[in-house]
Formats: sequence, structure tokens, C-alpha cells
Amino acid sequence: MAPNPTSTGPDRRAKSATIHTALDESAALINAAHASVLAHVIEAKTANIHRDFDGFSALREWLVSTFDFHQQIASDLAAIARRSRKFTLLATAATSQAARIDPVAYAVRQLDKTPAMRLYAKTPYREAVPSPFDAQTVCATPEALIVQYCAHAPFKDLKAHLAEIEASLAESAELFEGLGEQSLQYLELSEQPNGMWTLNGQLSADTGALFAKMLATAVPPPRQDEADQDGDLPAAANRNAEALHQMLAAYGTSPDAPTRHGHTATLSLLCDLETLQGYDTGRTPTLEGRPISLAKARLLACEGSVIPMVYDYATGEVVELGRQERLPNTALRRKLEAEQPGGCAWHNCDRPIAWTEAHHIVHWADGGDTNADNLILLCRFHHGRIHTQKNKEHSILSTYCIN
Repeated sequence: MAPNPTSTGPDRRAKSATIHTALDESAALINAAHASVLAHVIEAKTANIHRDFDGFSALREWLVSTFDFHQQIASDLAAIARRSRKFTLLATAATSQAARIDPVAYAVRQLDKTPAMRLYAKTPYREAVPSPFDAQTVCATPEALIVQYCAHAPFKDLKAHLAEIEASLAESAELFEGLGEQSLQYLELSEQPNGMWTLNGQLSADTGALFAKMLATAVPPPRQDEADQDGDLPAAANRNAEALHQMLAAYGTSPDAPTRHGHTATLSLLCDLETLQGYDTGRTPTLEGRPISLAKARLLACEGSVIPMVYDYATGEVVELGRQERLPNTALRRKLEAEQPGGCAWHNCDRPIAWTEAHHIVHWADGGDTNADNLILLCRFHHGRIHTQKNKEHSILSTYCIN
């Protein structure tokens, strides 16, 4: 009879012991290697090896591109190395194998989020506190106590401990002289695998109130006739996201906005003219260096927040198509708004005039003029819908839009 695979007989116990031993040894080797690598990365960061010899400004990209490290490992190594001077105890714990690099990386990221967290971590206790994991070990500072959590606690306990610190600081911010609410605020923006972005943060009372006021101003309150068949009005969170887009687009294209390298906060679109005109060239447009679809390229080429660098593939020369050639000036925009006061021209769309973008009926890349006869105002959603219909723009305009 074949042995029962679910039994706990001596053969399976022996196999389990062998596997456990092999995995324990492997884990020890991996953790030792991580500690050794981290020491080298900290040394490289201190000496600017990555920047001066290999031309990388970011440690993580240097580790991945030059040495083929795993993305997450490289991210953790870089996080600790960048902050090794701020949090010397945590960095030492990681390089000495007292704690793995992943909990230490999480801890330094959390502590470095706000000035208040950084100050608290380095401020000595009035009396040293014993480690909750070893009564013989005393901790002179919160950072030393966090080292103990990194070394001995499950990750969820480390996370909870740091969250408690953050919450207590928020409740007693007045105890920090010279550090007001500004020291507790933070804003994190991260890209998701699907290309969308997550926004997380905490704002001071003044900043939050100003932000809320700007969102309410950028987006008019929903009207009752916007309710769906169940009587529900559009979700405020979705309207806030649209309002944020309108605010960013308007701010980034303002001549008064801050500049970097002579440019305001605009995105760069690179595409050759034949591809943008819809010919099957086999070439792909890029936005900020990333491939995008032709439909999205044609849509973005209409927006003021995007600077299209369109070039002639045969000669390699850039075709100069500045804002004045593809976007309506102030006078033309006012004329369009006066002729189309109801907002988006799409049939039954009630998006206000402030949400609209100028769409070329004949795309400027196809030779269309930027004048009142060739422009129509559409909200961002319907502007995108027209461009995603490939070569059906004219028929869609005549079918769905106001003439």
C-alpha cells in the first residue's frame, strides 16, 4: 500500500526536518548576504560611487540596472543607505545582521516621513526603557526601541508600534517647540502597475482647508438632474479627482508657474508626424519615455499640459509645433466659450465650460487650423472618447455633438 501523503510517520518527519534545515541555512546565507551588500551600498552612497562613476542619481536604479538586483531588494537597500546617517542605529542593526533589511527599510521610511517623526526617533528618553523582548536590554532613544521591534517582533507589531508613535505625535504636536502642524504633514504619490496613481497623506489645518476650498471651486456642486436611475448623485470622490486634474492642468500651463530647466510642469510627448497622422508606421509614440497608444497620443497632443515633440522620421528633424499653433489663445478660447456656453458639446453631457478642452475637428497634425471653425469644446471624458474611436472622429462629432 502506498504511504498516506497526509500522515506524520517517521519518513515524512525526517523529510520535514531535512527541508527545515536546508531552508534555515539558506535564509541565514541570504540574510548575511543582504547585510554585507547593504554595507557596500552605504559606502557607495557616502562616496557617491553610483553618481560619479556610473551616472546614476538614484541608488535603486543603480542597483537594478548595474548589478541586476531584485527590484524590492534594491528598493530596501537604497531606502536604508539613503537614511543611514539619520538613523545610524537602525542601519547598524541591518548591516550587523541584528535585524533583516526589510523591517529596517520599512522603519526608516516611516520615521523619515515627517520632521516630527525624525526628531522623536532621536530624542533620548528621560529614563532608558527596557526592551519588551529582552529585559536586560535598555533603550536610550525611540530609535533604539524600534531596533528591538525590527529584530524580534512580527512585522504587524512593528507596523503597529510605528503607527502608535505617529498617532501620539499628531495628538501632542504642541510639545515640539518650533514644530507645528507643518512638521506632521506629508504627501505620498506612487504609481500603480496599471498606470494609475495612489495619493496618501496628511495636511495641516490651513493647507487642508485651502485644498478643500480649491476642489470645491474647481468643480461645481452636483445638480439633482445629474442623479442616476437610483437617485444617487455623482460620487464626491470622483468629482474631486476630476477637480484635481483641472487644477493641475491649469497651474502647470500658467506662465506664472515655477519652472525647471526653463519649463513649467508639463509632460513631454515624442512621436513622428506620420505616426501621429494615423499611418501604420510600426513606430510607437512615447510619453515621458513610456510607450503609449496612437489614440492617446492624438488626445494628449491637444492638451496644454503636454508638449508634443513631433519629428520628421525621414530627416530626424523636430517639427516645431508650439502652443500657439495647436492651442487656442485667450481671445479664441473666450470666443469658443461664448459660442458654446452650455459646456461640453457632447449630446446630453452637462459638464461645465470650465471642464472642457478644445478639440480640433481636423487634428492639427493632419493640417487642421486652430480657429473657431475647426474647434469644439469637449469635456475630458468625451474628448478622450472621440480619440479612442481611431478614424471615426468626424462621424462621431456629427452624430453626438451639437452643431
